[in-house]
Amino acid sequence: MTLKGKKNHYNIKLLRGYGVSIRLKDNRIILKNGQNDITGKSEKEEWFITKIPYEKIVISGKGYVSTEAIKLLSEKNINVLLTDTYGHPHAFMNNVMNSSTSTRYRIAQYDTFRDPVKVLYLRKWILDSKLESQINFLKSLERDDLRKGISQLEQYRKSIPNLKEYRDFLTLESRCGHIYFNNYAKLIPSKYGFKSRHGGGLVLSNRYAGDIINALLNYGYTVLAGEICKFVNAVGLDSYYGFYHKPHSSFQALVYDLIEPFRWLVEYSVYKLANHQNYDQSIKKKDYTWTREGKVVMDSDLIRRFLELLERTFQMERPYKFKHGLKRSDGMSMCQEITIGKVYIENLVDFVIKK
Repeated sequence: MTLKGKKNHYNIKLLRGYGVSIRLKDNRIILKNGQNDITGKSEKEEWFITKIPYEKIVISGKGYVSTEAIKLLSEKNINVLLTDTYGHPHAFMNNVMNSSTSTRYRIAQYDTFRDPVKVLYLRKWILDSKLESQINFLKSLERDDLRKGISQLEQYRKSIPNLKEYRDFLTLESRCGHIYFNNYAKLIPSKYGFKSRHGGGLVLSNRYAGDIINALLNYGYTVLAGEICKFVNAVGLDSYYGFYHKPHSSFQALVYDLIEPFRWLVEYSVYKLANHQNYDQSIKKKDYTWTREGKVVMDSDLIRRFLELLERTFQMERPYKFKHGLKRSDGMSMCQEITIGKVYIENLVDFVIKK
């Protein structure tokens, strides 16, 4: 870790293993990692809240978190993600907007998501944005073997305006998911045994990964969802009430609606890690193993390297039409990829309040 503002700073912290904890002592946040399997010792960091260099803390292990520490971290907009061993989310802990404005936004959200016409518009909006992001990602690689898949995705994208029934969205997204991940598999070295995702529709069926690539994708999607959840709560929307995913089949329906156009950030990061030319940064056999049930369990060092790479991906910049910030001559602003996710949610708020 380096100091905040330096080129090599990564503002995400992983706490993993037995004995992890986050607590408050003498006005300092104490971050304690899990015990080392060999030495039994635990790494520990102490920070005044104004000096802490992290924006996200991922906890995966047995331990405890004090309410005082969580309250202080939330007030400073530091996201805390609690996951299981495999990276699946248990909880996202972040600040929630509590005001008359947030109440107005939620009422507008409920009214909008009960309106079939508006829901249809939003479903088309989210699916179109998702396919656009996947197509742009594949195009950016400039590979001849991806051209057919890109063309197929573009044809399906053109049919989105004609969709009406919910099952039509499910069918189209499932077909596009299979095309996309079959082409994504071409980007991954065969030694990792990745063929595709085990599902491609709104709800993926691969709860536990049987290969390292799916394991990394699952972990990355959780971190991405945590970021989107922070933005959703910051504007006061109800993260459990969505317009696309069904509430009974998703951890936080609105969050999983809104991560769809940004999943490519995780997929890009996994692609970069799987093809890394630096041996120290690459995926090695010693970095993961399987349980007797065939579930992949990753080493903490691999997860750390991946999360740092994912964070750098979140911070990549590109031109985007943004209401605020310094404008270029073409009216565009340079925005970080994850900031575009925040703008996306602000656009949803504008829609539900009819701004």
